[in-house]
Amino acid sequence: MKKVAQTKRKNTNKKAPIKTLVVITLALVIVLGALLFVVNSGGNTTAVGDSPPIEDVPTTGDENAPVSIVEFGDYKCPGCGTWDREIVPQLYDDYVDNGDASLSYYNYIGFGEESLLASLSAQTVYNEAPDQFWTYHHALMQQASQQGSQVTTDLLLDLAEEHAPDVDQEELEEAIDNQEAMPSIEHDQEVIEEFNVQSTPTIMVNDQVIDDPFDYDAIQEAIDEELTAASS
Repeated sequence: MKKVAQTKRKNTNKKAPIKTLVVITLALVIVLGALLFVVNSGGNTTAVGDSPPIEDVPTTGDENAPVSIVEFGDYKCPGCGTWDREIVPQLYDDYVDNGDASLSYYNYIGFGEESLLASLSAQTVYNEAPDQFWTYHHALMQQASQQGSQVTTDLLLDLAEEHAPDVDQEELEEAIDNQEAMPSIEHDQEVIEEFNVQSTPTIMVNDQVIDDPFDYDAIQEAIDEELTAASS
C-alpha cells in the first residue's frame, strides 16, 4: 500500500508543471495569436534566421530533402484540422512524395488537458510505431479539431486500434496515464519558445514563417524559392 501511495504522489507531481504550461500557452494563443495575425496579415513570409531541427520529431518524406516544412500544431485547434485537411494533401502531392520536401510536426499545447492527452497519445504512437504515426496523426487531427469534440483516453485508444494497430492498447493507455512521452512534449515546448511561436497552425518553410498558413500559393512560392536556391 505504501508503494502505491508513493506512485500516486509521483504521478500527481508530474502533472503539476504541465498545468502551468497549459495556462500560460493558452493565454499566448488568445492574446498574442490574435496580435500575430494582425501584424502579419499583409505579407507572405517572415525570415527568422534558422530552421527548426527535425531530428527526433515526427517527419515524413526525405529528412535530407532541400526543403523542410514544419508545422507547429495542436490537435484541438480547428485551424490545424483545416490545414491538415486542405493543405497537407497538396504538399504530399507536389513536394513530399517526390522527395523535394519533408514535413515535420511539433506539439503545441494550447487548448488545455485535451491537447495534452492527444499529444501524449500521438507521441507514444510515434515512439512505438513510427511508420504508423502519420496515419494516426491525420485521423486524430480530424477527430479532435472538430468543434464540440472531446478528447478522451477511450477515443485515443479507438483511433490507435484502427490506425496504429501495432501499438499495444494496454501499453498505450498506461503511457498516456503516466505521461511517459512528457520529455518529448517538453522538448517541443522549448523549440516553440526558441522560435517564438505564438499561434497554431504556425508553418515554417526552412527558416521562413508563412504569414498566412492557409495561402497555398505563398507556401508554394516559398518552397520553390528554397528549391531554386538549393539547386543553384
